[in-house]
Amino acid sequence: MVVFFCMGLGRTCRCATTMTPTVRAIVDLRQVLMRERRGGLPHGRKRMTGTILAKRYGDYREFAVGGALTGTVRCAWLHSAPIDGVAARVAVVPDGCVDLLWTESGFMIAGPDRTAAFPPMHPGATILGLRFKPGIARHLLRCDLDALTGKVVAFDDLQPGGFNAHHERLLAVDDPMKRLRLLQDIFVAEMRDLPAMRHDAAALEALCMRLPAEGLAATLGVTERTLRRISAAEFGYGPKTLARILRLQKLLGRMDGHDSALAELAAETGFADQAHMNRDVLSLTSLTPGEILRQMRG
Repeated sequence: MVVFFCMGLGRTCRCATTMTPTVRAIVDLRQVLMRERRGGLPHGRKRMTGTILAKRYGDYREFAVGGALTGTVRCAWLHSAPIDGVAARVAVVPDGCVDLLWTESGFMIAGPDRTAAFPPMHPGATILGLRFKPGIARHLLRCDLDALTGKVVAFDDLQPGGFNAHHERLLAVDDPMKRLRLLQDIFVAEMRDLPAMRHDAAALEALCMRLPAEGLAATLGVTERTLRRISAAEFGYGPKTLARILRLQKLLGRMDGHDSALAELAAETGFADQAHMNRDVLSLTSLTPGEILRQMRG
């Protein structure tokens, strides 16, 4: 992802030559966020207190996709920030995925994250997204994903023209759900031959959920160097980081659907013990498992 509000995404954004107006706005807002972290707030801005999971902030919804999108897109989603919400530090946690984003400012690609991102959330803003399945984005974007890790870039920087011809069509639609359906139609029409997940990427993702990173290379029949290269190109980081992120996502899924204590959750999701879970989750999300559990069940 993760992933959200294009004009406020707090990750580094870099273009090959010159910045587009959209990217320049992101860079400007990133500088604002950095000032906030140092304690210098622009006039009129409220200091943010507390950290909230992005999926628990405002109206966030995910939708299953069908047809031509089934093999490529994990879900379609929309996220609307509250119009009069309390200022908060919003955490977009890593999920091993890449997202196509659309806002009234245009189309963007959010690369994979190693740790949580903290975008400023603008009151009342709405963003639409398509979340690609892991191991798909490299072939869709024709770009090794380690070049996009922790970054948000204008889509037309990766594919000249991008979907810019359809921007006005989306702006002309008032209803967010109709916009989201139109975004899916545009994606299918423009991308045409959608790639399937490569065998090596699919095997790596599956094995990362079951085996220690040290044993993956031998199981896949490749050298450790080749394994790191495949993982960085397909997912944006090495197999150890990928395994940690997939384990985090498994934990979040269990928290959302099961009434288990933290010690039980740690055992069920592959952590050595609760202390290991506490350290890993805090480093990836900036929140403790207990804080996440309260937000997800609150």
